[in-house]
Amino acid sequence: MKRDWTSQTGLILIAAILVVINLIGLNWFGRLDLTDDRVYSLSDASIDLVEGLQDPISITAFFTADLPAQFAPNRRFLKDKLDDYRAYGGQNVQYEFIDPGEDEELRQDAARLGIPPVQIQVIESDNVQLKNAYMGVAIEYENNRETIPVVQDLSRLEYDLTSAIRRLTRLDKPVAAFWTGHGEPDFMQNMPTLNQGLSSNYEVTPATATELLGNDQPDALLVIAPTDTIPEADLQALDSYIMQGGRVGFLLNRVQANLQAMQATELNIGLEPFLASYGIVLTPNLIMDEQSSVVNMQSRQGFFNITQQIEYPLFPVATNFNPNNQMVNRLRELMFYFVSSVDTSAALPAGVEREPLIYSSGQSGLQQGFFMLQPTQTNATLAGGPYVLGAAFTGTFPSVYEPGRTSVPTRLVVVGDGDFINETIVGGAAANTTFGLNLVDWLVQDDALLAIRSKSIEPRTLREVSEGTRPIIKYANMIGPLLLVVLFGLARWRRRRGRQIVVLQ
Repeated sequence: MKRDWTSQTGLILIAAILVVINLIGLNWFGRLDLTDDRVYSLSDASIDLVEGLQDPISITAFFTADLPAQFAPNRRFLKDKLDDYRAYGGQNVQYEFIDPGEDEELRQDAARLGIPPVQIQVIESDNVQLKNAYMGVAIEYENNRETIPVVQDLSRLEYDLTSAIRRLTRLDKPVAAFWTGHGEPDFMQNMPTLNQGLSSNYEVTPATATELLGNDQPDALLVIAPTDTIPEADLQALDSYIMQGGRVGFLLNRVQANLQAMQATELNIGLEPFLASYGIVLTPNLIMDEQSSVVNMQSRQGFFNITQQIEYPLFPVATNFNPNNQMVNRLRELMFYFVSSVDTSAALPAGVEREPLIYSSGQSGLQQGFFMLQPTQTNATLAGGPYVLGAAFTGTFPSVYEPGRTSVPTRLVVVGDGDFINETIVGGAAANTTFGLNLVDWLVQDDALLAIRSKSIEPRTLREVSEGTRPIIKYANMIGPLLLVVLFGLARWRRRRGRQIVVLQ
């Protein structure tokens, strides 16, 4: 019997190749990540951070073993991330998983590190029971500690871990300030999620004109929805701050609209000519968009008041963003509450560049001069868009009060809506808060955090197709695999039949 030495040699060769690949893998680390946001790979910022550690960092994950199916991916995803941190950080990154179980001493250790037990639902013997579980992480560096009490949002896991390590290894926090004293909303009461998110990496504080002129100036300033006329002295302080390289985000209402009263008027607070000197002009209009949020509208039918939701074009939902700017290029959508457009035809001073960030859809229009807010009166066919709703300005800006003086290179951002970040008005719109965090990071030029925070783990939905295309796709999925199997079988049959004919000859 003749042996097939060729097949044996091939198997031995394949086995040898696999052994060599595994040996290389012990020393070299790599990963092929085909997800859009590379959510299963560390960002360059995280890699640079752990590679630059001077001293060891210790990570302790208190995780209950055998978690229910809905929580099991949390442990696995966390372990994969920690493996990546250790792969790049080497001996300076050490981690361990601990299951406190019923061990009272381990439970006390978790409590001391700020990791509480959380209640989860477990189905046992067809009964739903509540049990305590641990899903927290403690990070220690030198004599300092940061804690992630519960690993819940996997899309934020790398951001939380890297932010915690940065806070432990950074000597000073940059300062993000909210301008106050001109009718602005209270950032702690009206923007709690934004305030909490900024507090992770910044020292957050209110600021008046006095702070802008002092020695401890903020690294970034947010001017959000002022309603009172701004005194000349405050504008001079703001101009002086910008001349020294101060970075400012202007989220402004150019039109004051009241949905309950169905009234809207142009808003002038003295900031308009000030910004125009920098080449920044918000047009006193309201953008309407077919791509919009809904409002509740009551109508009377007989003896009953019926509440129904209808799309309201004056609450646009923007999904068109500048793909080249990290501040917005990974956002899915932003919800606006009466937004005005940025005039991109306004002349720019020498040394200033403008970069549009946010656009309305192509099916958008505008109201200007006379405003009609009734939902039933804003459903006309919309065209003329897209309009620019937000833009970034960079360069050296001319002083408003000191002729001939220009600023050091700095960054300014303007958005034509001061309320879209206000949670008491738009609710907890997560993407809006993310934009606010990205805006501050961009102003401070903290591109590292921008790249990490923008990652998201979301299901990818199918594209919309026409009604005529749907049945084609449906039957192609049903019959296509069957036809492929039949065709493959026919091809194999013809090939074998051809061999038989050759042998017979």
